[in-house]
Amino acid sequence: MPPRSRLLSRSTWLAVLGPIVVVLFVAGFGRHLLVDWPTIATDPAFFQHTGWYVLKGGVPYVDVWDVNPPVPFGIAAVLAALSGGNMLVLHGLGATLTTLIAAASVLLVAWIARHVTGDDAAAIAAGLAMLVVPELFLLSPEGVRAQFYALFFGVLALALALRDRPFLAGTAAALSAGSWQSGAVFAMLIVGIAYQRTGAKGALRAIAGGGVVTGAVVLAFAATEGLVPMVVQTVVAPLTAGSSYTLAERVYTILLVFGYGSLLVPVALYGWARAAVSDVRERWWIPAGGLLLAFQVLFVDLDGSTDAFLWLAFVALGVAVAVERVTVGGSVTTNRRNDDASRSVRRWTAVAAVAVIALLVLSGLAWHFGSPASQSTLQTRQEAAEPEGESLPITPGDGNVPSMQTIYWEQAKPETCHYRLSWNEVRWIAMTDDRLDRRQCDGWPSRTDRG
Repeated sequence: MPPRSRLLSRSTWLAVLGPIVVVLFVAGFGRHLLVDWPTIATDPAFFQHTGWYVLKGGVPYVDVWDVNPPVPFGIAAVLAALSGGNMLVLHGLGATLTTLIAAASVLLVAWIARHVTGDDAAAIAAGLAMLVVPELFLLSPEGVRAQFYALFFGVLALALALRDRPFLAGTAAALSAGSWQSGAVFAMLIVGIAYQRTGAKGALRAIAGGGVVTGAVVLAFAATEGLVPMVVQTVVAPLTAGSSYTLAERVYTILLVFGYGSLLVPVALYGWARAAVSDVRERWWIPAGGLLLAFQVLFVDLDGSTDAFLWLAFVALGVAVAVERVTVGGSVTTNRRNDDASRSVRRWTAVAAVAVIALLVLSGLAWHFGSPASQSTLQTRQEAAEPEGESLPITPGDGNVPSMQTIYWEQAKPETCHYRLSWNEVRWIAMTDDRLDRRQCDGWPSRTDRG
């Protein structure tokens, strides 16, 4: 096949999926501009304000208490520098960049599926499966959120590892873990992939790539006396002050996040099993990543749709393997009788599979905006499954601090390090006998028990 023809063949999935991704993300961005702009949600306001605060001398984890790793703060600081200190411009930059990296994440997952399966239909199915959770393209225009960057750097790491770029893959994986703790799953996977493909030398290069990023972060915070607070807040605090939950409540949350797209979860489970049984030497990382991140959403952290994005990538890859199996299986059963009939069955099976997933993408929008009765039922059951409310001696309202929106737009330099006051933060304060009016969060707590 001539080089140009080969290129066109390999780009078929992109020609189909690319316009869909562009339309949905442009529509999501446009909707945000028309309906919500310049309103800013609490999380983007916090990340973007902290980025601005860093340029004014603020130190994350010392002047600002938070459980998130530092990469989103660094990204927001770069955007704040580009904005020239204008918070409206900063908000626009944050919204634009986050939308772009979310869209790129969908295409990267599709590319990975194409690389692994060699099947255009599987790649398109994987990309569409990412879009069954509409918050991916509806929330990204709101601005910087940690999970979007963890997803992007994580799937970028997988793509680089599959292209035999272990050092760069390790760098991207470290940026994923440095964006959100669950991104550490990608770091483990790419070391294994690098070892599988190029041996111990590749694994060491992946580790070295991650070590460069980790070392730079450690040195930066050690120089600003923020290393100990960073470890306390991003490692110790989430493990000891995480929200209480029940397994039933988390299952209902997954169903609420996926909506009608929940039908793809058993399909993904089949794809993971297929990868583990038929090609474990090459595709072991698909079920491994899916199961590790399933543990995250079921037992560690799932407070909303953004917390499921990393798992969604492996659900999409499981769907791709399942679609590959169905289309290839259809061709094999008829190949002995007639090659033309085989190709026809394969084509129409692929079209049918992609069409079903496309319908689920549209159903996701109906689920998000329509509030159907089934959604209300799930919400009721989720609330019934939640454990009894915690009897804490303080609440976020006791902090007597302005809202994050006020702090953001007024470019305030808060007098205390506790001004975001999430429930995780309030639980931590109560557990450690810390104070709401503490000016700096710069030390190891005297105790971390619930007594």
